[in-house]
Amino acid sequence: MDPDSDQPLNSPDATAPRKPRTPLETFKKVGIPIIAVLLSLATIATVAILIKVILDKYYFICGHPLHFLPRSQVCDGHPDCASGEDEEPCVKDFPERPAVGVRLSKDRSTLQVLDPATGNWASACFDNFTEALAKTACGQMGYNRPCLSGSLVALHCLACGRSLKAPRVVGGEEASVDSWPWQVSLQYSKQHVCGGSILDPHWILTAAHCFRNYRDVSNWKVRVGSDKLSSFPSLPVVKIFITEHNTSYPKEKDIALVKLQYPLAFSGTVRPICLPFFDEELAPDTQLWIVGWGFTEQNGGEMSDTLLQASVQVIDHTRCNAEDAYQGEVTETMLCAGVPGGGVDTCQGDSGGPLMYQSIQWQVVGIVSWGHGCGGPTTPGVYTKVTAFLNWIYTVWKSEM
Repeated sequence: MDPDSDQPLNSPDATAPRKPRTPLETFKKVGIPIIAVLLSLATIATVAILIKVILDKYYFICGHPLHFLPRSQVCDGHPDCASGEDEEPCVKDFPERPAVGVRLSKDRSTLQVLDPATGNWASACFDNFTEALAKTACGQMGYNRPCLSGSLVALHCLACGRSLKAPRVVGGEEASVDSWPWQVSLQYSKQHVCGGSILDPHWILTAAHCFRNYRDVSNWKVRVGSDKLSSFPSLPVVKIFITEHNTSYPKEKDIALVKLQYPLAFSGTVRPICLPFFDEELAPDTQLWIVGWGFTEQNGGEMSDTLLQASVQVIDHTRCNAEDAYQGEVTETMLCAGVPGGGVDTCQGDSGGPLMYQSIQWQVVGIVSWGHGCGGPTTPGVYTKVTAFLNWIYTVWKSEM
């Protein structure tokens, strides 16, 4: 046979033309394996996340050597990890310290300086006072923003105490976050425990007793910018400071500071409230305000999902300590507030929230602390007196700058 001759088309050695693959065949050959791989990866990732969530809920991981510790042993006062890291993410006791050397009086926010030799306070003169000194003075009180000075030295370390909406004078009505943009919900394991007040982008003021039985900082979150408990994401907490616990009288020194992991972005619904001045004195019958999500009835009822507000007034210290009231339990570092005849009061779940006074700006003059029952005729709410702890607040702020 001639080697150059063409093979017949029906020869067994002839190559048949390839039939094009259909989209379905392509999907079966390529798409299905890819989807199977992606589903496997997603399943592995989901299982890993679930394992991590379960581990984080029930165990703490010690680093050196690596082992799992039951959550019940975290923040129990005894280091169980070799390097003691199980006692690090915990509520910190922060003792009171000597007075900060500067303070603000209520008269035009006048700067006053302490004379260590005599213990007396004197107003700072404007002569030769500079912006650098103003910043230093603000820093001594824990503020790190620029300050403005006047003929004496008037400092404005933070714009605070301004809301978009004025509240109406009605007891126990629903409140708007526009009226109280500094009100927050402190939550442990996603459950509301206490209220609190925004003081600046990093700090929340609340009550120490909120943390007596919940010392693991990692389980605490803060919800801001909403008058509903069931909306808005919660923000992580990095540190919690409380005053030293007085076991003989646990109602004393009921104040705490919560430091957020990330600074707040202020808006119409997220703003700070002002601290009072050292020499702020509230006369009996002065109108004050309370807000919170606490129980609406003393025995029974349920937590309010909507923020409630009420107007109360300062109760005379002597009247509050009378025989038919608190019989001397209310100290000089506490305030009483309520209404004649009772019926309007804070209750369980309101703890840590602000007792507020409006002068030029809103001030947090008290912290919801304790009381006998809720709304009793002779036993009004008792609040931590914020002016008594301004030095402690400024000292904590300074320690974290």
